[in-house]
Amino acid sequence: MKKKEPPVNHLVDVSRPKDVPATASVLRLPSKVKPSEGSQPVDEPALVARAQAGDSVALREIAERELPRVERLLGRILGQRRDFEDLVQNVFLELCRALPTFRGQSKLSTFVGGITVRVARRALRPSAFEKRRGAMPLELVSRGQGPERSAIASERLRKLHAALDRVGPKKRIAFTLWALEGMSPTEIAALTDVKVHTVRSRIYHARHELMADPTVRGLLGAP
Repeated sequence: MKKKEPPVNHLVDVSRPKDVPATASVLRLPSKVKPSEGSQPVDEPALVARAQAGDSVALREIAERELPRVERLLGRILGQRRDFEDLVQNVFLELCRALPTFRGQSKLSTFVGGITVRVARRALRPSAFEKRRGAMPLELVSRGQGPERSAIASERLRKLHAALDRVGPKKRIAFTLWALEGMSPTEIAALTDVKVHTVRSRIYHARHELMADPTVRGLLGAP
């Protein structure tokens, strides 16, 4: 006689698998991490292997290395939000869960970038718009700039994001990564997990929609 399986209790606290990195150190990660001066090149595969084995120090090092880029990507895609810091933390929480599946087929930065884009895409759903209009860290637009140029760049970015609010999330993400991050369609396709021709189409249609706004045409340097 087949042994009867015990009923599954979905409320049971299941222990974290040994191969999933701990998240505690990531949750305590400061919102701004300055890169170390004179830092040595890192053996990325070895660092990832340590983190996948549960080494919290390696996990924190990955988070610190990727934090500036995650913040920049989220800021470029989403604009000003009160829940910005929460979204940054969400990226790293999802990284902790997904890291055991990373097999090195791409750069770690591409892997983290893909997670960042997915978090941003969810945040762009209609229910998330109610949380907008908060302060964004000035470093997203002012690194290496004086106060006056920083203010101009911030205002230009604010106007562009106001126009992007009228563009669908998929087209918005593709256009933002292309226009503001300077990524190629091939790079964007790797981050968003779609075909290159799909990315090109989204960029084209987003640009077409945005160019209908005279303010945006001026921001993009178009006549």
